[in-house]
Amino acid sequence: MRGTGGMKVVLLMCVGVFVCMLDSTIMNITLPAIQDSLHTSLETSSWMLNVYTMTIAVLAIPLARFAEMFGRNKFFIVGLFIFGLGSALCGLANSGEFLIASRFIQSFGAAILIPCSMVIGIAAMPIEKRVLPLTLLGATQGLSTALGPTVGGIITEKLSWHWVFYVNVPICILAIAASFVILTVKNESRIKSSIDWFGLIFSVSAIFPLNLVLIKGNNWGWDSSQAIICYLLTAASIVLFIIAEKKSKAPMVNLNLFKDRLFTGSVVIVTTGFIFLIGVMVLLPQFLTNFQHKTELQAALLVTPVSAAIFVFSNFAGLLTKKIGYTIPVMIGFAIMGIAYYLLHNLNLHSTPKEIILLCSLLGLGFSFVISSATIASTSSFEGEMLTASQSVFSMLRQVGVVLAVAIFVAGLTNNIHDKKQDVMHYAQQKLEKLNVPETVKAQILSETKKLITSEKEALQTSTTFITKAERQRIIDANAAKVLATIPENQRSAAKDEIYKQVENQVDEEIFKTGTIIKGYTNQIRNFAEERISTSFADLYKTSIPFVFLCVLTGLIFRERRNKQIVQMAKSPAAN
Repeated sequence: MRGTGGMKVVLLMCVGVFVCMLDSTIMNITLPAIQDSLHTSLETSSWMLNVYTMTIAVLAIPLARFAEMFGRNKFFIVGLFIFGLGSALCGLANSGEFLIASRFIQSFGAAILIPCSMVIGIAAMPIEKRVLPLTLLGATQGLSTALGPTVGGIITEKLSWHWVFYVNVPICILAIAASFVILTVKNESRIKSSIDWFGLIFSVSAIFPLNLVLIKGNNWGWDSSQAIICYLLTAASIVLFIIAEKKSKAPMVNLNLFKDRLFTGSVVIVTTGFIFLIGVMVLLPQFLTNFQHKTELQAALLVTPVSAAIFVFSNFAGLLTKKIGYTIPVMIGFAIMGIAYYLLHNLNLHSTPKEIILLCSLLGLGFSFVISSATIASTSSFEGEMLTASQSVFSMLRQVGVVLAVAIFVAGLTNNIHDKKQDVMHYAQQKLEKLNVPETVKAQILSETKKLITSEKEALQTSTTFITKAERQRIIDANAAKVLATIPENQRSAAKDEIYKQVENQVDEEIFKTGTIIKGYTNQIRNFAEERISTSFADLYKTSIPFVFLCVLTGLIFRERRNKQIVQMAKSPAAN
């Protein structure tokens, strides 16, 4: 394969990575439209998103191993077929449950494609030219992940949410056709080995409960019995997996991978890098649509600079890494991402498009350095089985980083919003005490305000006078009766109609005044609530700033290894 269309192979593998990573985030901004169309609950909707990343994280390692045993190229084609089939079924879904099942099929294909694409693409070039495919594949990972919300928003607004999935089908068909032309399908090299069943079982039993608790922990409670069971299963499975792999003659994962400083560093960097990227890409579109009232398309375009910056600067970052090593690019990357997070802590209802575009550009710029360095370091000087193992583990931990990001940032945002709603409720009670309305009406207003604040944000726009037609008539009858009681009995019949008319006008005037007061109160509470709750996003990013800048130090993981390489190169005759 090397030297004969190697670049064509790399570009084909970029297509495989692109469609898979794109679909890891493409639903983030499309989900509300899917919920409305399929009438799904929040629980069901969350699984539409989570089943994809969980399946890839769980199955990437065993499926990459099977690809080595039965043929990487064949598995790549099978992966394209399964992914395309799953995408078509997702587009045809008419219920939440059917969409979840279809997303599982789609993610099964992705679990094959992602590690296979990386291994085939990297192996297509000799080691001395490996930086090029690594840079392209790394840039594709970051670009497609960041581009997901943009593509999802544009397709949903211009076509429908179904086409978010249908668009993958022709791409997969063309990629399959290209694979039969470009790749060696017949008589490709395979590794003769037995299946490491214990490694397979323990890897799945370690990763599945870990992902499950990250996804469900916020609902269950992080110290709940279900969460504790997941922690224990994960810990026990990891121990058993290590024991099984050490004793296995054909291990699922060669543990010697983690003795390599470059690979270990790449794993740390890619996981943390994706946490901070996804933390913005998942939540920022929600802020723009729910609080700044942007359309899905407007929100998508505002976050597009993340993708653009990754696309433009990843190649430069890869070349810089090749020239000066990993340490400085990694440190530059996280420092720039830290600046983006610093700007995010000022995010508010009045943030301008220019401010959003600037922070998104910085985030993409920083991430391009991080992902390029991590992807290049993940291969070290591996070939053959070690290369496959490195990319399967790398792919799995990258997905864990995505799930971690969603778990951490969504949990943090949920807690922030809960605290802000308590502030809004306290403010509402203070303002209610000053309202010049009857105490019975105040009790009704307080009850309704609690419902509005604890419900969805849109409900805060509701306002009411709390006076029904029946209540209005009861007040009119009672007041008229009081007036009639002051008039001599023989004059009541003649004066009744006039008195009722006067009382009715008085009551309507009072109701109008009360309604005006309540409307003003409701608007005041709504505006305060929107302003206050919207700060939940900024507060979350403010809390994250020290952690992003702390990750600058991860670049030091590579320092010792780089120095050793320089010494070795200096001693090498080839260097003279």
